[in-house]
Order: sequence, then structure tokens, then C-alpha cells
Amino acid sequence: MAPMVPVPGGTTVLRAPGLRRCYVADMSVRQRTQRPPIDLSVELERAVERGEFGLEYQPIIDLGTGSIAAVEALLRWRHPLMGTIAPGDYLPLAEETGLIVPIGERVLDAATRQVRTWHLGFARMQDLKVNVNVSARQLTDPGLLEHINTVLQRADLDPAALTLELGPDCVEHADAIDELADVGVGLAIEDFGLGSSLDAVRDLPLTAVKLHPSFASMAAGDDEDVTFAEGLLTLCRARDLRTIGKGVETREQARRLAVLGCDMAQGYLYSKPLGSEGIGTLLARGRVTAPSPAR
Repeated sequence: MAPMVPVPGGTTVLRAPGLRRCYVADMSVRQRTQRPPIDLSVELERAVERGEFGLEYQPIIDLGTGSIAAVEALLRWRHPLMGTIAPGDYLPLAEETGLIVPIGERVLDAATRQVRTWHLGFARMQDLKVNVNVSARQLTDPGLLEHINTVLQRADLDPAALTLELGPDCVEHADAIDELADVGVGLAIEDFGLGSSLDAVRDLPLTAVKLHPSFASMAAGDDEDVTFAEGLLTLCRARDLRTIGKGVETREQARRLAVLGCDMAQGYLYSKPLGSEGIGTLLARGRVTAPSPAR
């Protein structure tokens, strides 16, 4: 397996209709005319073979203590010509072609190994968890369950240290989710509060929910917004689900989420996604920010 490494950078994206999407690098007009667009569908398959994917991690903060409770593993693709390609522009293609399965396997392997390394390297981080996104296409893969068991054993990692983040479209695969719950991994639904995610809280064996980013603003908004946010958080507590505020950018948002009873928060207020070395520096401190005010 090719090594998984964190990558920086960014690109300017041009999309072509349909499956065969093309990219042009962020370069001068003259250079654009000299270099043809790249067929993203072809390059994606080659990227898997060449090991062009890597991981960055973003900390998830306990709002009560200010400590780092978990990190989310975020996939990054650095193309040799195009630089870093935005996930939103290749993940749907990976899903369509089925390449998300081998990509996802590598992510799970790398993320579980990394969190185990942090457990061994930082005495006070034995409870650190890692969150990994799993798509609906991955849930339908018959080899997913075996692969998760394999990477957990390989990393000598307690299943509870791994949380799988499920998109709203995953709720249709209840049987697969039940099997994952039997393994003992955590299960979190993303963008809680939208569409069928409400049904998921009622029907699926979840351990956590990640609130839609709009919740951070609602928590610090007017009375009507606050009442709505508080109601959904109350529902989560009734189901004994941990709640994670996503997209937190201001101290006021974090404060209000804590006051309303949200358990954790994630966003640029605390840290942008970082490579393993950058996260290691944060873990050495033990926390990213001071504890939030008492609820």
C-alpha cells in the first residue's frame, strides 16, 4: 500500500458535464492554452494506484473541558500536475465508479494506525477517537465489515476508538448499519436536522450526531432559532446520543452550543485540518482552547 501523507495547496477547478470531468491547473492564460484539460475519471483510478491520496485531521473539542476528544480524518488528493483537488469534485465521481471502496479501505487503515500511534505517544490521550466518513456505496460493499475488523486488529485498536460518520443517504442501509454496531464501533449521522436524519435518530443504533453547520449560527441567533436548536439537542439527549456542533467559527457560537447542552464542537475556531505532525503538536498540549463556561 502506498503511504498516506498529508497535503497542502489548492487548485482552480473547471468542470465538464457528465462522468468525464476535466481539470485545468491554476496557471496563466498562456499555460492554459498549452496544456490540455485532464480527464478526472481516468486520473482518479490512477491516483488510487499511485498512492496520491493522504489524510489530514481536524480536532473535535469537548465543550465542557476544552480537551481534544476526537479527530476527523479528511481525505486529500494531491495530483502531480493539478495540486490538491477539492473533495467535493472527486468524491461523487469515486462513488459513481465504485473507487470509493478501495479509497475508503486505505483511509480506514491509515486512520486507525494513526490514532493508535497517538495513543502510544501521548499518555493522556488514551481515549482519543478517530472519525472516518463512510458513504452509502461503501455500506453496500460486502467486504466492509471484514475490512473494519481487520484494520482494528492490525492497529490493536479498541472498536470504540473508531467512529464511522454516515451521510444522510446511508439511512437506507439499516441492516449494514446494524452489523457495524455489533462490531462495537461508534456510529454518527452527519448533518443532523435535515431530511431523513430525524428518522435515523429514532430507528438506527447511533452513538452520536453531527449537527448541520447551520446549528452553530442558530445557537447564537434569535429566540426562535435557539428554541429550535434546543429542541433537537433535547431529542438527542433523550436518545443518549453525543452531539457535535460542526462548522464552529466564533467563541459566541461555541459558548451558546455549550449552554444549550451540545457536547462537542468542530471548526476553524479551534483548528483547520492539519497533518499528523500538526495534530501531534496539539495533542502534546492536551487542549486547543480554554474550557467553555459552565452550562
